[in-house]
Amino acid sequence: MKLNWKNTFVIGLGFFGVSLVWPIYNSYMPLFYATFDFTKTSIGYLMTIDNYLALTLTPFIGYLSDRTRTRFGRRIPYLLLFAPLSAAFMALIPVGLGSGWVLLVTFAVLMNLCMAAWRSPIVALMPDVTPPQLRSQANGIINFMGGFGYIAATFGGSILYRMNPSNPFWASAVLLLAVALAFLLWIREPGDSGEKAERFQLGKAQDSSAWFLLLAIFFWFIGYNSIETWLTTYGTEHLNLEASRVAGLLTFSGGAFLLMAIPAGYIASGVGRWKGLGRRWTIMIGLAGMIGAYFAMYGLTDLGRGWPLLLLAGFSWAFVNINSYPMITQMAPIGQIGAYTGLYYLFSAGANIVAPPMFGWVFDHFGYGFFFPMAIGFMALAVVCMLMVKTGRGEAQKAAA
Repeated sequence: MKLNWKNTFVIGLGFFGVSLVWPIYNSYMPLFYATFDFTKTSIGYLMTIDNYLALTLTPFIGYLSDRTRTRFGRRIPYLLLFAPLSAAFMALIPVGLGSGWVLLVTFAVLMNLCMAAWRSPIVALMPDVTPPQLRSQANGIINFMGGFGYIAATFGGSILYRMNPSNPFWASAVLLLAVALAFLLWIREPGDSGEKAERFQLGKAQDSSAWFLLLAIFFWFIGYNSIETWLTTYGTEHLNLEASRVAGLLTFSGGAFLLMAIPAGYIASGVGRWKGLGRRWTIMIGLAGMIGAYFAMYGLTDLGRGWPLLLLAGFSWAFVNINSYPMITQMAPIGQIGAYTGLYYLFSAGANIVAPPMFGWVFDHFGYGFFFPMAIGFMALAVVCMLMVKTGRGEAQKAAA
């Protein structure tokens, strides 16, 4: 059994496109909104539209794609329709900037809607075309390409923005169109076997492992998101460090994740005659590594000396993040991969909505001393949930163990 590199690469282009769009959008839209004297609170709400859509539209579209039957397949029609629309509204955002805040907000909301409408189907395409035993490897490659898109957006986008603030939006729109064309030309979904999706249900006793895995995803994204969101503030306001110095430290964890993205899949699922550690144990090792890194950072008065710990956190996060989505797809009943993909994004997006204000409230009332202990606590809750995950140990489901 071999990985289909062509399919994996083209699906990775979808992740590349998504990872290209959001850093540009998140970096420059607050600046665009600020030109119209929006309050910071209003800008904050506008910038979380994508997470609220991930709680609602993304799971529904994933569920709907399981039941879609066209000559182009189940998943690709959503990309062929909504990726070009996403590109169009992305390109129109600078037009809105020059025309008034109503058009700017309208184009931004429509872009968010269209991006949410093809996210879960295109993610679900990976397990559709990849055997269960190879999904961790494929997910590692796809996330590596997503990380490359992120670097291209942050580095190339800054150059383009200095030339003209509209350029990053127009360039990302063109690349999104190229991604849609690549899918149209090179990806063929598996033929319809005639199977019908069962009525969606996630409440039976045999689904308890899926529930515990989803709760673990929720908890570890709270822990991870809190560090990513508040580390710079913690360093500047609590430790009196320079903001640029603290923010630059996140490069170590991001770079480590990128380096470990592909190996993490092989460590879990094996290569050659080596059968790997299994996804469940690989995830738990990753969680243990992150807990250890955060615990060691808690005692530092100079975060600049903690760059090796951020490297450890980045490597460990790859163990967790690369293997969790393939594991949840392995638990999906026949015909429900899209629905379970939507659930994955439901719980991860819920965590990303909950974490920043919850930690901010604690800082306002009790101080920054609870920063790392809280992050450690949520990672520990994720470990407890993973200990309750029992399915995926049979021969047919070995890859999910």
